Amino acid sequence: MVIETERLILRKPLLSDANDLVEGGNDPEVHYNSFFLMKYPFGRKEAQEVINADKVSKNLKRFVIELRDIKKVIGLIDLYSINLKEKKLKLGYWIGKNYRRRGYATEAIKAALDFALKEFPVDKIIATTLVSNIPSQQLLEKNKFKQHRILKNDRFLDGVYVDSVQFVLTREDFEKNCLETR
Repeated sequence: MVIETERLILRKPLLSDANDLVEGGNDPEVHYNSFFLMKYPFGRKEAQEVINADKVSKNLKRFVIELRDIKKVIGLIDLYSINLKEKKLKLGYWIGKNYRRRGYATEAIKAALDFALKEFPVDKIIATTLVSNIPSQQLLEKNKFKQHRILKNDRFLDGVYVDSVQFVLTREDFEKNCLETR
């Protein structure tokens, strides 16, 4: 599955993406903001695990975020915990430090949401971020997610409990937004 946007290609990860994934993912900020799902330090072994993860799980659709013009992988975007019975799934993402604040994450999220709502009979997409991760909260709001709730002491990171914020996007809100932007 390949999803193309104006500047990006979202596609399944390949072993040849390992070096780019290490370059972007070997970052303590990515490690912390991904709730330690991205290991740090992040090397070739960890990159291969990330590349192979969706081959193991049926509840995960993982895409690399690749710059279309130079064929460079700058991050990942996941659709995971896909629950067709409850008609919901979760969204996770990261962009390498050198490529943030350029609109790539917004573009990738819009494309992934469009794919998810066409591919799966879900009515709700959930994204969770740390309370301290203001840029990620702003990114979700820009993509029409609404803050749902604060999860107190949700994660145990670096020896302390931290709060997270859960955001929700409904199919109805997504479709309404698509009609308004046409």
